[in-house]
Amino acid sequence: MKPALEQISPIYKFKSFQFLKLEVEAFPHLWHYHPEIELTYIQNGRGIRYVGDRIEAFQEGDLVLLGENLPHTWATQGKQNTPLQCGIIFQFPLSLFESFPEMSHLADFLKNADKGFHFPNPSQEIIQMITNFENLGPSHQLLSLFDLIIRLEKEEKTSISNSPNYSLNHLHKENSRINRIKGYLHENFDQKIELSHIAQMVPMSPTYFSAWFKKSTGHTLITYVNKLRVEQACRWILSTDWDIAEIAYKVGFHQVAHFNRVFKNEKNMAPTTFREKHPKKP
Repeated sequence: MKPALEQISPIYKFKSFQFLKLEVEAFPHLWHYHPEIELTYIQNGRGIRYVGDRIEAFQEGDLVLLGENLPHTWATQGKQNTPLQCGIIFQFPLSLFESFPEMSHLADFLKNADKGFHFPNPSQEIIQMITNFENLGPSHQLLSLFDLIIRLEKEEKTSISNSPNYSLNHLHKENSRINRIKGYLHENFDQKIELSHIAQMVPMSPTYFSAWFKKSTGHTLITYVNKLRVEQACRWILSTDWDIAEIAYKVGFHQVAHFNRVFKNEKNMAPTTFREKHPKKP
């Protein structure tokens, strides 16, 4: 199954943008992209966010702006606080803002989201605008969207992906098989991962697969898996009283010393320090 090119453009005959409130039992791993800008707010849900070459944990309150044709997915993982996961999503063409000279600075801001922006501490006003959006009429929704982007331009933000811009040819061709591999790893990262077995899923020789996987994801297979393991470990470190050793084994490491080295390489601190510096989350 290849990453879907999400067809949003037909709605523009009737609306200037797409707005949806997605409520599901779990966000599926669906690696996809589209030419529209996307703003996603996670109202309920926890798991792994994949954007370009970046793998990070997400939870309630996650707010991300994605530029054109940036591959992404949010995938539920781990214990959830609510039976339904909820994402609030805005999708719109860059041309919506390019049409107005007065908004040229906003068009530039949206173009600069080509690697994605994460907003770690959005204001309460922005959150209220997002969560109340569905209660507005069509005209007020459009005005509210403009106001929302104006506010986001001024908010604290960090870039997400480090990958170079994806060409459409690369997206169509090279990522067509990667979705299956990424989905499998998302579900089985805590198991023993053997290169020969993963390569057979495509199928490719192990040598060719290793080169192809790194070119497609920006990571070697083991680095990619270790990133998934560390993100799950972080959630358990902050939400349980389990020993670090127990967590290391649960996420797939066979040696605690190896886990500690990988964790420090990813988070720039030891697991015990990470637990001390971050408040416990339910």
